[in-house]
Amino acid sequence: MQMAFDLGYDLEEALKRQDLSREDFKAIRTPPIEGVPLNITDKQIACFLNACNKNINVTRKVIKIYYAARRDAPELFTDLDPLGPKIQQCFENQDYFPLPNTPAGYSIVYHRLNNPKASNYNFDEAVKTYFMLLDSCLYNDGPRPGLICLFDMSNVGLSHLLRVKISTVRKFFHYLQDGLPAKLKAIHVLNAVSFFDKILYIIKPFMHGEILKMLHLHTSNASLEKLYEEWIPRECLPSDYGGYLKSVAELHQDHIKKLESLRSYFLAEEQQRNGGSNLIEETSTKMKSLEID
Repeated sequence: MQMAFDLGYDLEEALKRQDLSREDFKAIRTPPIEGVPLNITDKQIACFLNACNKNINVTRKVIKIYYAARRDAPELFTDLDPLGPKIQQCFENQDYFPLPNTPAGYSIVYHRLNNPKASNYNFDEAVKTYFMLLDSCLYNDGPRPGLICLFDMSNVGLSHLLRVKISTVRKFFHYLQDGLPAKLKAIHVLNAVSFFDKILYIIKPFMHGEILKMLHLHTSNASLEKLYEEWIPRECLPSDYGGYLKSVAELHQDHIKKLESLRSYFLAEEQQRNGGSNLIEETSTKMKSLEID
C-alpha cells in the first residue's frame, strides 16, 4: 500500500526509463543519513539518484541538503496546504502549472504573475507555491532526464523588486541548485523586462556558474522559433505563446484543481519530514548513550 507522503509516479516504469537500479537504494539508506526520515521511500530516493547521475555518495549528500534546506526555511516549506488562504491568494494573482514533457522527456514548469499589482505579491508565499509546483511535477513525473523552468515576466515591474527578500533569494537558489531531486537543464525567461540587469544584480551572487549558463532570455518582440526548435515544441506550450495547448489561464485553473487534490500528500510529506528527522536524531542519540554505557 502506498504511503500518503509517497510520490505518485510509476516506479517500475521510471527505473527502466532512467536505467536506475534498486540495488543502489540500500547503499543510499545505509547507514541512515542524519536529519533524513528513516521512512524515506524508494520513489523519493529514485528521484535523487537520477538527479545525481547514480553516484551514491553525491546522492546521500544531496538528500541531506534537501532535508536541511527545508528544515532551515520554514517560511518556504511549512503550511503547504493548497487550500490555505495564503496559497489561495497566490493562485489568484499568479499562474503556476507543469506542461507536457518534451519529446526528449524533459519536465517543464511554468510561472508568471497574472496581476501586475505589486501590493498583491508576497515574495515568500510565491516562492513556497512555486516549490509546491515543483513538488507536484516530481509527484507525477518522477525521475526525468531534465527539468526546464519557464518564466514569463510580462507583468513584473520595478515595484516588485522592492518586495524581494535577499535571504529568500539565497535559500531559493541553494535549494534549486544543491538540493532539488531533479536535473535542471534550462531556465527560459519570456518577455524579459528592460531592467533584467537589475534582477540579475540581485540574484547573480547566489547562482552557480553552470546555472547562469542555463539562463535564456526572450524579449517581448523576439521570435520564439529557436525555443520551439531547440527546447519546447509548440505541442508543449500554451496558446498564448503560439502553442497548441489551452490558454495560460485555463491551464492554471486545471492545475489548481490537481494541486488541491494532492492536499493529503503535501500535509503528509510535511509530517514525514518533521517527524522523520526526529527519529534519526533520536536513533543517533541512543547509539551514543549505549556507547557511553
